[in-house]
This record gives sequence, C-alpha cells and structure tokens, in this order.
Amino acid sequence: HTHWATPDITFALPRCSSMSSAAIIGAGSVGSTIASFLIWGGAYEEIIMIDINKERCEGEVMDLQDAGFLTDTQVRMGEYKDASSASIVIITAGAKQRKGETREALLQRNVRILSSIAKSILPVKDDTLVLLVANPVDILTQLFQEISGIPRERVFGSGTFLDTMRLRTELSMRYNIAATHIHTYIVGMHGDLQIPLWGVGNVASVPVEEFFRLTEKDKKAIGDAARDKAYKIISAKGSTYYGIGACVAKLSAGFTQNRHQIYQLSTWHPQYGCYLSWPAVVSKKGVSGIVPVALTVKETEIVKKAAATIRFGVKNALNPKKSKL
Repeated sequence: HTHWATPDITFALPRCSSMSSAAIIGAGSVGSTIASFLIWGGAYEEIIMIDINKERCEGEVMDLQDAGFLTDTQVRMGEYKDASSASIVIITAGAKQRKGETREALLQRNVRILSSIAKSILPVKDDTLVLLVANPVDILTQLFQEISGIPRERVFGSGTFLDTMRLRTELSMRYNIAATHIHTYIVGMHGDLQIPLWGVGNVASVPVEEFFRLTEKDKKAIGDAARDKAYKIISAKGSTYYGIGACVAKLSAGFTQNRHQIYQLSTWHPQYGCYLSWPAVVSKKGVSGIVPVALTVKETEIVKKAAATIRFGVKNALNPKKSKL
C-alpha cells in the first residue's frame, strides 16, 4: 500500500497588496453583471463588491464566488476604504428618478451620493482609475472628477460605448457583416443628444455609407434603433445590464491591461470644455488622448448642444441657484 506523506506546509498565504483588483461600488444588477463578465475574462486577480445594502451585497458575492473558479478570481465583500487601493473603481451606484421628480432634484441627490463616495474612498493610489456607469453618465463623470479632484485622465465614464456597440450590431444584423469589423462611432451625450458619425465610419477601409449603400432613411432608422433599444429592453424586462456589463468589462480591461485601444467613452474634451462621449485611446495611465474626429456641420451642431447640456448640468448640480442654460 502506498502512503502519501502530508507535508507540513501552510497554504493560507497573506493577500498580496500589489494584486490587480477591481472595486465595484453598487452590487445591484448592473454591478453584479459587470463582476460576472470580469470573472469570465480573468481581467483581475480580485474583485471587491461594495454596497450600502450589506445583505444583498453578501448574497451577490457568494453567488459570484461560485463562478470564480473559471479564472481563479477571488471575489469578496469590501468597505469603501478598500476601493482606495484598487486598480480600478467602477461606480454603478446612483439615484434613480422618482415619480414626479425633476431632473434637477435627481442631479442634486446624485451629487450627494457621489460626494459621499468620493469622501469615503479618498485618497486613492496614484494610479487608481475611476469608471462611472450611473446615468446621466457624462454629467456624473464630470461631477465626480470635480468633486474628487482626481486627475481628468484617470476619471472617465462608459459614455456612448454601448450605444456604439448597438449601432454596429444593428448594421451587422441587417447586412450580415461581423459587428467587430464595422468601425462606426456614436459621440455626444449618452441619450437623446448622441449622434452617429456616418461620414468617418468604415468597413475594411470602405466608407460605411458606401459599403452598405445607406440612404438617409436607412441611417435615420439604424441610428434611432440604436438610441431607442434601451427603452424597448426596459419596457420588456425592467432594466438593462448584459450589454453595459460586457462594455464595462471590455473597457476596464483595456485600461488596466495597458492595451492602447480606442474606445468611445465619456472623457474630458478641451475643445468643448467638458466631459463628452468621444473616441479615446486607453492605457494603464487612463485616457492617453482623444481622437481628432472630423465632424459635419450637422454633427457639430448636435455635439455643441450636447456639450452645452453637460456643462449646464454640472454647473446646475454644483450651484443650483446660479445656473442658466
């Protein structure tokens, strides 16, 4: 008979302080779905879930831990202070609009939430990145940056990333070309003030309009479908989370794994003096630069209107009695 010797080794090693980690603030359906995509991709050694609803957070953590074996990712519940040393902080927490509540009142509540989060996690490491997902994402991203004082290149939002993916998917489904090989972008402000850039899009170097022989009617129908898809999903099932979960997981990995990829996200645009959804280069240092996209007269008009709306929203949230659009 063979007897296996039991070595006198203790495997309970201390947690390494330099391990890659993502802290997700908000363990609701969006935050938890983001976590599940991050686990699947194996982007981080550790995922920390943080929420004021401790019971819900603990349940999500236990459920996510059951998936951790896929990529040997550790998942744990944490406190706000744990986010200060994370590689990236993903903020999904934000107030939802109450029945009859004005947008101004909603923004005020979100300012209080963001201020509380900033106060709880500061100071953060010199290389910690912050990604905002809560809506209105462009306004809240700029608000968080101004409230926290973290450098602009290290604070960004999901912006029109998902809208752009919806546009590419819509084209893919209509014309049977892989969405990953359709290079079109939606810029502006996530929501009603977003605009597809048809003139600069291409498929294998051929302009999108030419490749798909798009008419003005086609472009409007496809752009509207991309913009309004969220409303249809919410009407059918109450909320959206798979699409944004996939986008945020892809985006955050692009930053922390230093991929120098180009994504459309909410970032500071010096020409417009505010955060704006725009194609930008991502690296482990944050946003390395924005892409100098050429706009038509109509596109410029909508982008300027979006920028004015974002600037007003930020100013109104910080000084509600003094702002005028």
